[in-house]
Formats: sequence, C-alpha cells, structure tokens
Amino acid sequence: MLRLRWMRMHPLVPAGAMTPVAPRRASTGGRRRMPALARYLLVTFGWTWTVWWIAVFAGRSQVDLPLSLLFVTGGLGPAVGTFFVVRTMDPAFRREFVRRLWDPRRISASWWLALAAVSVVPALAGYLAAAAAGHPPIATTAITPGAVAFTIGFGLAAGAVEEPGWRGLALDLLQIRISPALAAILVGIPWALWHLPLFFLEGTYQHALGLGSARFWMFNLFLLPLSVLYAWLCNGSRGSILIAILAHAGTNVAGSLIPQDTLSDAFRMIVTLLGVIVVVWLTRGDLGRACQESGSPG
Repeated sequence: MLRLRWMRMHPLVPAGAMTPVAPRRASTGGRRRMPALARYLLVTFGWTWTVWWIAVFAGRSQVDLPLSLLFVTGGLGPAVGTFFVVRTMDPAFRREFVRRLWDPRRISASWWLALAAVSVVPALAGYLAAAAAGHPPIATTAITPGAVAFTIGFGLAAGAVEEPGWRGLALDLLQIRISPALAAILVGIPWALWHLPLFFLEGTYQHALGLGSARFWMFNLFLLPLSVLYAWLCNGSRGSILIAILAHAGTNVAGSLIPQDTLSDAFRMIVTLLGVIVVVWLTRGDLGRACQESGSPG
C-alpha cells in the first residue's frame, strides 16, 4: 500500500453470478512464453524496484519534487505489469477484465457492507482497543478538509494502480491451480515485498515506521491476512476488481485518518486475523470462489 509519510496511510452468494472467463493467452505462433504470473511479477518488480532504488540512492527526501516524481512513477509498476500480461490474453478475457474493473453492478448491497467493514473495522477496532487499554494513539497531523480530500484521492489512485494486478490478475492465475485461501496468502507475500524500497526512501510512510521495527513487521505481516479478505471481496462480488480498488483505498484512508501506533497496529492485526478465520470457516477455505464459478445463485 502506497502512503505518504503524513498519512496513516455467511458470505452471500450474489444473484445472477457470471461464469468467469479463464485467462488464456493469445496465439504465439508456437513459441514458448514465460508463464503469465512470472511475467507479471518480473515486469512489476523490475519497473518499481528500478525506479524506487534510484530514488533511494539519490539520497534525498521523497517530498522533493524530483523524488516525488520517481515515487509516483515507481508506484505504477503493478499497472505496467498488468498491462503487459493482459494484452497477451485472448480478446474475451480482456473484455471481461475491463468489465471487472469498472462495473459496480457486480457488487450487491451486502458486499458494499462487507467492503466497508473490511476497510474501516480493523483500524477503528485497533484504535478503540488501544484506547481501552489506556494508551490511545495520538494524532500527529491535523485533519483538514484538504487533507481528507488528498487522502481519499491518493488512496483511490493507489488502489487503482495496484489492485488490477494483485487481485485482478495474480490472484486469478493462482486460484485456477490452488485453493483460494492459499492463493490469497501467496499473493500477499510479493505484495508486501514490493514495498521494500519505500522503507529506505525518506519521507514515505514506510520509512517513518522504521526498518526492522515492530511496526515494520506488523505492516508487512498485516498484508497477508488483508490479502485474504480482499480475495474474499473479489470472489464474492463475481470477480469484481473494483471492490478491491475501493477496499484498498478505504484501508489507506482509515489508516490515515484514524490515529495509529504500535499497540493499535497489534490490535488491528488481531482483528484482521479474526476476520480471516471467520471468512475461511464460513466459506470452507473457498473465499466465495465456488459461487463465482457456478454462474448461478446459491
């Protein structure tokens, strides 16, 4: 999840579910091609890490204009990787992928509620639990209308750049081979690793956490159960990528506007893990994938 330093940064079966289009590559004239997931990761990490490590070794702050441009450019890596892979798929897959990106009709009312819960409840519960323990996190920045608007805009941009690749492409490529729960966890690992250069780039949210600190480990470990919840949202809403984009944005916004510290981060992790346990138990590890594949109401 991209954030600036001052930012904190019974599943229901939807009616009329559609049968997903399996990702198939367009004809390559008999030539062997690197697996799609490997190509996505290679392009994503190659693009992002090249640009961000350049910014790190430039030895200046992310708030400086040249470094800000590198920060933004490097963050486009997942979108670039997604483009390079999706363009090689067959036309039916490409059309369905685009529909999954923007069509809100895939998201029923119950899944809008689930989206709100996944986005807000962990951060809010973490704050309240820390406050109940006598150590409420202290806000370090003033919440102004301008700051709120910027936080929402930045969160939406981060979600739009990252989620088509992580949940829209990588998750689906893994789910056709292994269980959805395991696929979601495996997607969470490179998702967390992708952020690594930001811990070395002064001025970023990750740099402020401190490399190797307790919050460093909680940030990275938090992305694993969060990846499972995002996968559940996607699968339950007929493969919607839009819901993952909004969940990513909502998580960033909640984490930015609700004060956080080490203790609240720990409680947030516990709440998220409890959510994953409930979701995995209710779906028997399927995360709603069977509902998406059945093409019919439950």
